[in-house]
Parts: sequence; structure tokens; C-alpha cells
Amino acid sequence: MEGEWDNWLERLYNLRRDKRGSHERPHKPVLLLSIMDLLDRGLIGENKVALSEELVRTFKRYFEVVRQGDDQPTIQNPFFHLSGDKFWELVPAAGETAIYRPGAPSVAELRRRVGYGQFDEGFWALLSQPVSRHQLREAIIARYFPERREQIAAAAVAAAKPAEPAALREALPPGRDAAFRRTVLEVYDYTCAACGIRLLLSSDLSLVEAAHIIPFSVTRNDRRTNGLALCPNHHWAMDRHLIAPCPDRQHREGIWKISRRLEERKEGQRDLVALAGKPVIPPGEEKFYPAIESLRWREKQLTTRY
Repeated sequence: MEGEWDNWLERLYNLRRDKRGSHERPHKPVLLLSIMDLLDRGLIGENKVALSEELVRTFKRYFEVVRQGDDQPTIQNPFFHLSGDKFWELVPAAGETAIYRPGAPSVAELRRRVGYGQFDEGFWALLSQPVSRHQLREAIIARYFPERREQIAAAAVAAAKPAEPAALREALPPGRDAAFRRTVLEVYDYTCAACGIRLLLSSDLSLVEAAHIIPFSVTRNDRRTNGLALCPNHHWAMDRHLIAPCPDRQHREGIWKISRRLEERKEGQRDLVALAGKPVIPPGEEKFYPAIESLRWREKQLTTRY
């Protein structure tokens, strides 16, 4: 398993990309990030990736974050040319034949002549698992866009967040998101409540993020007792119900429990498994400890969803 993982990382690190001087075009890694985004959001459920409007929109959103110079968001180029990296192929639409030409067809022609793109089965097996998909995503960002990590994360959050009704948006106080982030991170001293990592460059630049224990969309609760400071990895894992802060008689702040889907033997899941039974790293004052009802909600999600 480890050798297979290393093989896929090496192939992702060495995507064949068009160059202009020393600049390598970002199209292929952006396409892969966009497909992973749609997988995270449940918009792709099988190894058949259509050139959909949502894929195009997601591609353009990420592309705007990483583009340089005269880069253009032409999704048809990576969708067509990724097959040259030997782990992606285009499956012709019914009655059509494979496209052979030096340059990429237009989006319209690809939609007419191609049914979908599909990945090598080994790569798809990794993409279809949330934990390994997240690690592949992190590897792509680290290799191609390390200086754009925060902006890419923001683009992903914006894509996943459902639009709120206009009347509801108007009822929210201005700056709600920023206020919640600031107060939660301050009471946790910018320290991840799962792993304890702390990296603070300024009040506006910290590695950790403010996470709602019960999502804001469920309770409209922005109190600090409904918040945790988490690093991006553990924020991601909690939001996907792979880990959860849960009530515990001995630890007022709660303990971490993990999903039955996680296996210690699998590469990339051991760090999450190791959290099981460990206390939540608490905020500086007991009055800001996670509310028991919030911990119970997370525990219920963990035990009933899977």
C-alpha cells in the first residue's frame, strides 16, 4: 500500500505541463483539485467525470486564485490533455469515436463527443475515500501552489457553503463570520484543540481556523461555547464526521472519538485514529468550554451517520 501511495504521489508531482519560460501552467493540478471538490460535495459519485457546468465553475474559481501572467481558464486543455499522464482517459459518447489531434477541442465539441473522463482504477480507489482524497489534495497544493494554500481553502469553503435566503442574510449582523473567528481563536490562544499545533504570524494570519461544533446553519449559534479552534486537517475531518468532540464524565472539555470508517493500518488515517480517547485541548477559561449540548450533537452525528 505504501509503495502504491508513493507511486501516485510521484506521478502527481510530475504532471506534464505546458511551460512559458520558467512558468508552468496550472491547468492540470487545478482540474484535479476541482474534481476533488465535486467529490467532497457529493456531486460526483462514480468514476465518470462529465464536463459539467459545475465543474467548469469550480475550475474557474480555483484558477482565479492561482493564475499568473497570461494564464487563461481553458478547462478543455487539461480535460483533454490529462490523458497524456496515463491515469485519465476520455470515454467517447454513444456513437462517437475517440478524438485524436494535437490541440484540445472546444468545450462544446468535448461535450458532444465525449461521454465522460475516467481515472485509472488504482487512482480512483484513493480519490473515492475521503481521507486519502484529502491527502492527495494536500499533496497537490504543497507541490504546485504552496503559497496559495489559504486562498484555495477559502475557495473550497465558499463552494461548499449553501446560499442563504436573502431574508436570512439580512437578519445576520454585519461581520458575523469575522467576529466568531476572532473570539474563538482568542479563547483557544490560536491552538488546535485536537493536535495542539499553534502557528500565529499575526491576528489575521494563523494556521488554525474557527470551527462550529454544531454548524451555524443548524442552530444559528455563534457563541464561543459552540466553537473550537482547529487546524485545517482536523477541521476538515470533523466536518466530515470522521472525528468528533464528545461528552466525557472525567473531562469537562470533552474527548475525541473517531468514526468506525477509520483504520489504523491504513496509511494516512493513523493520526486521526490516534486521537481516540484524548481530551479536547481546552480554552484558557472554563466558562468557554464546549457546551455539553454541542458535544452531544457531534457524538450523535458520529454514531448515527455511518
